Amino acid sequence: MSNRIIWLDYFRVSAIFFVVLGHTPVAETFNIPFTYIVMPFFFLCSGFLFSTEGIGRGDNLSLFKSFTKKKAKSLLVPFLTFHIISYPFWLIFDRNFGADVAFHMPWYEPLPYILSGRFAVDDAPLWFLTALFSTEIIYFLVAVVHQTIYKNYLKTRYKSKTIPESECSRETKPVWVLPIFVATGYLVQKYVSASLPFMLHTVTVSLIFYGIGHCFQETIKRMSKQNTVLQIMKIIVGGAILLGFAYDNGKMAMHINQYGNFWIFLPVSLSALILGQAICVLAERAFGAARWVEYLSKNLIVIVGLHMMAGKLLKAITVFVLKWPLDIYQDKIWENILFSAISIVVLLPVMWFTNKYCPWIIGKKQSVKKV
Repeated sequence: MSNRIIWLDYFRVSAIFFVVLGHTPVAETFNIPFTYIVMPFFFLCSGFLFSTEGIGRGDNLSLFKSFTKKKAKSLLVPFLTFHIISYPFWLIFDRNFGADVAFHMPWYEPLPYILSGRFAVDDAPLWFLTALFSTEIIYFLVAVVHQTIYKNYLKTRYKSKTIPESECSRETKPVWVLPIFVATGYLVQKYVSASLPFMLHTVTVSLIFYGIGHCFQETIKRMSKQNTVLQIMKIIVGGAILLGFAYDNGKMAMHINQYGNFWIFLPVSLSALILGQAICVLAERAFGAARWVEYLSKNLIVIVGLHMMAGKLLKAITVFVLKWPLDIYQDKIWENILFSAISIVVLLPVMWFTNKYCPWIIGKKQSVKKV
């Protein structure tokens, strides 16, 4: 437990909960502010955990192959596995009995989207896995370019002198690329409406958050250590900014590049992330490390891949067993909060089984200890 960043686990679990909640018919006015936090956070979190160890100090090609293989196992294998599970479910049930009936979708509708790594109707949230894969690969290449430029700079600076080991081993961050990411993200979301393979249309924006997470790793760490008064101030100010602008700018949806006014979305989302960190830092200080939070944090990918199916199962129980109409959830808050919590709880046996018997499905080699 001591090796983990506790507030980050709280943030990850909170974010995935609001992802699940966002896929219920929760009241839109309640959900809008959270759309500025949850998906940007997951990309920023991945960037925060990114390491440049080894880049520029050896065979970059071998390192790139190893990195790509690792990310393919942890992201693309689950993407395909969960689609293999969800596609027959969609084919038999959703296409004939669910909301998709109204669209008269042919049996092959999701297949081109799955094969090209895009948003597919059979298990919509899985777009995040291919988007993150593309984001990580592109950023790795940026890091290689940055380290190459830095090494050439050192050679020019020291010329025939021996370059000090401290200079060679010093980690530098490609901050210079962030304005390029922002400009590219803005232009693509404004002028490109097509859905590109491996979510490349979304990646132009996700790279902004990923890059900020990596380039400002130390700043983010320092912010988590600030005193409680500062954390409360960040919550107040961040909350005011989020509530003051999010409703006017509208709902955010990264998978379709829906950001309203991009120049409002970006600073509001960043301030919301600071707000979220402050809340989770206070949660860590109040409750400490919780094993159930760590366990869920380690198994987020199961929730990403299967929470929609779990939700459909619960709806079937609502209608056919309890004889309740589905409109009991429509535009409700507390009902959908409870529904989302139960959707995650019913996946706990799946997490246990997957970790114990087939961890490769979620990109793991060793099992995670159960609660």
